[in-house]
Amino acid sequence: MPADPVFSPMLSRRQLLRASAAAGLATMLPASVAFAATPLKLAMGWVPNVEHAGVWIALENGYYAAEGIDFTYSPGGPNAPDPLVVLESGKAQFAASDWLPFIDAYEKNNDLVILASAFPTSPAALLSLAKKPVREPKDLVGARILGQTPANKTIVEIILRNADLPLEYTMVPTGFSPEPLLAGDGDAYFCFATNQPITLEKMGMVEGKDFFVTLQDTLGYKAPGGVLVAHKSFVKDNRAAIVSYFKAYIKGWKENAKDPKVAADLAVNKFGADLGLDMDQQIRQNELQIPLTKAAGSDKLFWFDPALVDGPMAEVARLSGHKDVPPAKDLIDLGPLEEALAAS
Repeated sequence: MPADPVFSPMLSRRQLLRASAAAGLATMLPASVAFAATPLKLAMGWVPNVEHAGVWIALENGYYAAEGIDFTYSPGGPNAPDPLVVLESGKAQFAASDWLPFIDAYEKNNDLVILASAFPTSPAALLSLAKKPVREPKDLVGARILGQTPANKTIVEIILRNADLPLEYTMVPTGFSPEPLLAGDGDAYFCFATNQPITLEKMGMVEGKDFFVTLQDTLGYKAPGGVLVAHKSFVKDNRAAIVSYFKAYIKGWKENAKDPKVAADLAVNKFGADLGLDMDQQIRQNELQIPLTKAAGSDKLFWFDPALVDGPMAEVARLSGHKDVPPAKDLIDLGPLEEALAAS
């Protein structure tokens, strides 16, 4: 029987000590941990509800950890700091944002880049009632429009300018509930197609009969929703880790598509437990948002056609006052996402 090479008498004392030290270290480390996990933090654009379904599933099932990512997040919402400000402060590696805020920030710091879009088909929409429906840009002329932020005014004017229509409308400040629309305080209400219309459904109202949800994309404001932003320098130095992040993120969203109730339960009872979320509403929101995680005609999660950046998205930026919009190659890097998609 040949001698065990580790304990062979031919080994020097120094070699034996090295072998013993290595064996001791191996017993001290978990088998799954060969290297320290890479910390990645996301500054979210909204509160921790089911909008982040794939994130909750990936966290709950250990998908990030399995990819060597120590993932954390800071919640967004009306009382949270702007995600891009959090990113620029160095307190996060990723920020959830939207096209125009990104362009605003890029003009101040061209080290920023878009890596993906949570909703390649943006759920941003206008909600209206059957008595005065908003189905196309001309319906906004003379309308009273309920909005929550100054950006809503910009979007209305982009839609009207793009359609060569007069800038005749009235903005009416409101909150995040469609009740003022129902009360007759306005003719159209800025909403997410995956959120506020559910309130009307629960009242027994029927979409297409009692109310209408018209995507901003349909009205001519073409930009993916929830773009993921990082620093180019960070991407360059951490490309492999970002690919791993996307692998876990994709796996979480694929799992979410199998049963929308799972992530809804996680949002209601764990990650958003202090928000008082309604389970039925969260399930319905998840059902509505799943198809929007892919662009129309595409089977790729979170991917959008770079040609949009040089076309409709650049036009949106110009109409909002940005004269010199950089080309897509300077603004987006879908490479890590595409690598993760190919491996998923």
